[in-house]
Amino acid sequence: MIRLFNSGLKIVKSHQNQILLEWEHVLAHLQEGEKSTKNVEDTISFFTEYLFANEVDETDKDHLNIVTPRINEPLQTNQFIITFLENAVHKVIQQKENHSYHHHQAVQYLFSTISDDILKQPYHQYFTIESFLKNLVTSNQLPIEWAAITIKKDHFHFVEKWFNNLSQDLLLGSDELKADTVYSLSELLLNQMPEDNKAKYNVLTIPHEDLILLICVEHHDTSQIMPFITYALQTYQYGKDSFKENKQEQQWKDSVIMFNETIMRSRTYNEAVENITAGFVNYLPFERCALFSYSVNDQMGFGLFGHRLDNNAIQNITENISNLPLIQNNLQLLELFGKSVSYLQPIYMEDATRGFPDQYVQQFELGSVVVAPIYVSSSSKLLGAAILDQGRGKYFKVAQETFSALTKFGQSAGEILSKHQNNQHGDKQHTGELHLSPREIEVLQLMAQGASTIEAASTLNLSEYTVRDYISAIIQKMDTKNRTESVAKAIREGLI
Repeated sequence: MIRLFNSGLKIVKSHQNQILLEWEHVLAHLQEGEKSTKNVEDTISFFTEYLFANEVDETDKDHLNIVTPRINEPLQTNQFIITFLENAVHKVIQQKENHSYHHHQAVQYLFSTISDDILKQPYHQYFTIESFLKNLVTSNQLPIEWAAITIKKDHFHFVEKWFNNLSQDLLLGSDELKADTVYSLSELLLNQMPEDNKAKYNVLTIPHEDLILLICVEHHDTSQIMPFITYALQTYQYGKDSFKENKQEQQWKDSVIMFNETIMRSRTYNEAVENITAGFVNYLPFERCALFSYSVNDQMGFGLFGHRLDNNAIQNITENISNLPLIQNNLQLLELFGKSVSYLQPIYMEDATRGFPDQYVQQFELGSVVVAPIYVSSSSKLLGAAILDQGRGKYFKVAQETFSALTKFGQSAGEILSKHQNNQHGDKQHTGELHLSPREIEVLQLMAQGASTIEAASTLNLSEYTVRDYISAIIQKMDTKNRTESVAKAIREGLI
């Protein structure tokens, strides 16, 4: 989602002049009879500075974070005003010939993310260490004289913030307060106090993340206040972590929504295959994706499409699942439990050499790999899998929220592929290059589902010899060598 956010930011920057002009028109329109003109002006001013003041570092795309906009004072705005500005951006993009649905989706996510941060700004203050310390120091129930936040840089310790129990800034614009040790820095701060007071005070040193907190209390209060401060800091950290987890959870839910919106726009089976393959990369932290179909009958995997990969190389892959033991073990579990399995867990391989033949590891320079099953949950039918990585030779870990998203992606992809396969049967039975009859399509479907010649004959109320004739005709029409290749080609073409 970071990639999508930055994509939206880049798109907006490329249309800066037209967008600013359109926002002027919006302001002029809202000024007529509106009392909240200042709120609109402030919102436009904020978005102008936030979107256009800084350059996007394209070389650091993988390490950028979605940051909370810096607001010195609470921004008096609302969702109505922000939506007006976003709609103006969509209007500008719509006028360009090369615009696409993905452009609009990226802009939508950009504005929704910034909007969410703006409107939740009052809550963010509860999860900054400065706010926590000020609440602690200004409490009438705690005998704290002052507190300081220090950082270490270039082998020195610096005072970043320093305030007393009246919430007054004690730095007062003075020169940098620094020392080569935390103890020396504590002594330096104590020496800033009146001579008759500093002798009775003690400075508590508390590490927190990459900071060191200094809290000044009287000597006789040290043993009583230290346990309380430690407990309060733990509670604060728990709340901060929970807030961060909720935000991460919302991001993966957003990715699922946008993936679904994209693949639902697919008009054909082949378009669905391409949108699914690209979607795994566009909305999740992966760089490459290869989509494979799976034949139950022959226990074979067939390459369908590759995104940011050599597509011809992917489509030339026909591999027996027995050569992929880790994947085969998971398929055996599926066959064992059948419909009692409500979802299929993605498989993470820290090292691809432990799960894939050497020829593929070398050909595609695989490091770590994730295999995401593509399936229809209602019938526990496995259609295939998406194989994902973060680029040539890259080794990586997978966050829990990414696993959750992968499970939903696989389910959604399976439903849309199944839908297009069913819808296209009628269209491709009589038309197209292959000219397969309805009965030949039925035979192909049974072959793909694992039916033997005898089982297919029984299902279709035909003789075994007639079914064999159909199979021969199918192989001839499809210009394939055997049943397995015929099934693979039919799946690739969206016939079954």
